[in-house]
Order: sequence, then structure tokens, then C-alpha cells
Amino acid sequence: MYQEEMKMKRKMAILLCAGMVMSLLAGCGGNAGGNGSSDSKENKSEEASDKKSGEKVKLTFWKSPHSDREDDIWAGMIEDFNKENPDIEVEFLNVAWDSVVEKETAAFSAGSGPDISFQTEQFPLYAKNGYLLSLDDYADEEKLSGYPESALEYCSHDGKLMGIPFVALNSVMFYNKDMFEEAGITKVPETWEELREAAKKLTQDKNGDGETDQWGMMYEMDDYWQPLTYIIQAGADMWNKNLTNIGFNNDQGVEGLTFFDQLYHEDQVVLPLEKYTNKDEERAYFYNGQVAMFPQQIHYTNIIKEASDIDLGAFALPAGPAGDEEHAKWNFANIGMLSISSQTKYPDEAWKFVEYITRPEVEKIYLSEVGFFSPQLATNDMMYEGDEIMAVAAEGIRKLQVSPASDYANAMLQNLKIMYENVARGEKSPADAIQAMYDSMKAISGE
Repeated sequence: MYQEEMKMKRKMAILLCAGMVMSLLAGCGGNAGGNGSSDSKENKSEEASDKKSGEKVKLTFWKSPHSDREDDIWAGMIEDFNKENPDIEVEFLNVAWDSVVEKETAAFSAGSGPDISFQTEQFPLYAKNGYLLSLDDYADEEKLSGYPESALEYCSHDGKLMGIPFVALNSVMFYNKDMFEEAGITKVPETWEELREAAKKLTQDKNGDGETDQWGMMYEMDDYWQPLTYIIQAGADMWNKNLTNIGFNNDQGVEGLTFFDQLYHEDQVVLPLEKYTNKDEERAYFYNGQVAMFPQQIHYTNIIKEASDIDLGAFALPAGPAGDEEHAKWNFANIGMLSISSQTKYPDEAWKFVEYITRPEVEKIYLSEVGFFSPQLATNDMMYEGDEIMAVAAEGIRKLQVSPASDYANAMLQNLKIMYENVARGEKSPADAIQAMYDSMKAISGE
């Protein structure tokens, strides 16, 4: 068990420290890098001991948004935390997704990273450089007992816990129920071929002018993960064994991306890229009933409902041809966690905030507002009762398949977008697009 392994490692660390304490004391000094993965709770607490009695501790918390109301939601939650902890003041900073890696890297490199941050698949890069504090001495067995082993393993680096799991998400196929009914589709697609057939029926020239004005599907190109589903469902892997390059530069990868290509060009059932110039214009096609199906992350439920009055439904992403269920029914899923910087002067106070926010009765406030699940089943039991769409996603959460985090996650994201657009625009064949991505990743990682 993860908790038992962590307990044994802590005991070993205590024995080692007994013989090394003098050399550690002699070697202490400033370090912008942080050495967060090796700092102990005791050492960090000693660094914070110069705080004047009665002085209010100020902490910074950075997170990228999952809602248009992100600032308002956190304002209320932080206010409640401050009431329970009047000696601590938390400042929230909403950092845009397209700049968060750049800003965090610059801040950590300068020794001024946020005390607390929301981390996703790029966190190993920070952990490797010592920017994150190991939480093994803070998170006891009672705190961790509500999390599945897979979630704790995902949030660990070199056997040390780098964050507390906070959000869990997966993807569904959103669809317009009225459009399905009008097209005579009475059963949601469960396989690739059923998806193709449904999309063909839903792609129509409604006004008879010889031009398509209703499409079966659309993909949001800024969401790099969705078309990757087909690659994995064909039997390929996202990463190579070293997590340094793609694992789909093979026949299975080409088969998956070819299916994506067929939907675009052979079947012509996907909303063309030239029909829109930004995300709002693209989403409007779904909101206005001109696109029938839209694969996306589950928190889009609230976004769609707030922007449209369509009769919205959802179903599990149709299965691919891979011989094993883990690949064939794969859909993008992820875990986000709350981490503490190794550079913080106040690790104990930062832990108080992380521990508070990840209590089931507290985290459900954020998760239910945004439309996410928790890695803690106890929290999920408090949310979404009777919600048809969230029930579809909840089944996937119970079988959560999270791809490994990697130092090269950001490079993967950027290159996925290029690969998809090359295929969607007809600029490269699936095989050539995958090879180009492999070469690009190799130039970055060296492998």
C-alpha cells in the first residue's frame, strides 16, 4: 500500500537524519531552486520561525481557471478559510492556461514561486528541479485514506507526495437530443462505426442551397486531448516508456489519426476549421443547434447550459477497435492537485490551506460550481444526485484512467495541436503528421 510505503520511507529518513544532522546544519543556505522534494517539515518550519508573534501570514495561491466565475468562487472559499484561520491571509491569482507554465517557471527560477499552486500533468518538471515541497510529513494516513492508490501515485515523484489530489475529470460526448430525434437516431453510438453513421445522418443541407449547414460533430482545437482519444482507442499509447516522446509513432497511432481524418475529409461530418476564427464562434454552432455532437471535458456541462437552451444529453465516448478494454474505451481523464512550494517561508500555514480546501465538505463547493468530480469518493457522494449528464461521467470517474505525468507534458500539448491542425486542414497525412510530431518531440527531449 502507498501509505505503508510512505511510512517506511519516513522512518528510514529519521534514522538517516540522526547521523547527518550536523552536516545538514553546516550546509544550509539560500537556494532559488528549492530542493523541495528533500526538505523536511521540521526544516521548513524552522525557516519560518522568525515570524513575529501576532503577525498575519500572507500566502499566495495560483490557479488557472476552469470557470468564468473562478475569482468569485475562490473569494468565497478563501473568506471562509480566513475566518477559521484569522492569522493567515491568502491571495488568489487567476493565471491564464496559455501562460501558466511560463509564469510559474519564471517565478520558481527566481525563488519567488507561489506558496500554493494548482498543478496538473506538468508538475514533474517542477518536482525534478526541487520547486515543490514533499507532503509526506504533512499528509497522514487518515488524510490519504479517502484517495485511490492511483491518484496518490499520479501525484508523486520519486516516491514522494508532491500534492494532494483535488479535482478529477474525464470526457463525454455532449449531444443535442432534439437533433438526434429529428434524424431518427434512437440509440447513442457505442462504437466508431456507429459514430460515423450517426454523424452522417446528422450532417445535412437544411436550406437546400447545396451547402452543408448542419454538421454531425465538432472538435475544439484548443482542447488538445479529444482527438487523441482515437489514437489510444486504436491500441497506441500516449507516451513512450521513458515519458519523453510520443508512444503512437506506429500502426495503431496512424489508424487512430486516420479515423479522425476520415471524419473530416472522407465523411465531411465535422465542422470545418474555416467556419470560425475563435472558440466563441465555434461553440455557437453547438449552442445554436447547427452541430449535433461535441466531445469535451465534463465541466463543459455548466458552460453549455449557461450559454444555450438546447436539450442537452451526454454519452460515453464510443469505443475503438483496440483488443483490450483499457485502450478501446479510453477517454481523456486527468487529476489536478494542490501543491506547496519548497520556497515558501510558511509551510505549516500553507498546509493548513491545502488541508482545509481538500476536505470533502469544502472542496465540493468548488467542484459542484465548476462541474468537476473529486478523486475522493466521499466528496462525489455529496454532489450531482439525479443529474443525468454527470451520471455518465461518474461511471468513468469510478474507472479513472489517468495517463502518466511527464516533464514534457507542455511540449506534448503544443505539438498535439499542430498535428491535429495539419490533418484537419489536409496539410499532412496522418502518418506524416505523427512522424513530424515525433521528430519535434525528439528535438526537445533528445529521445
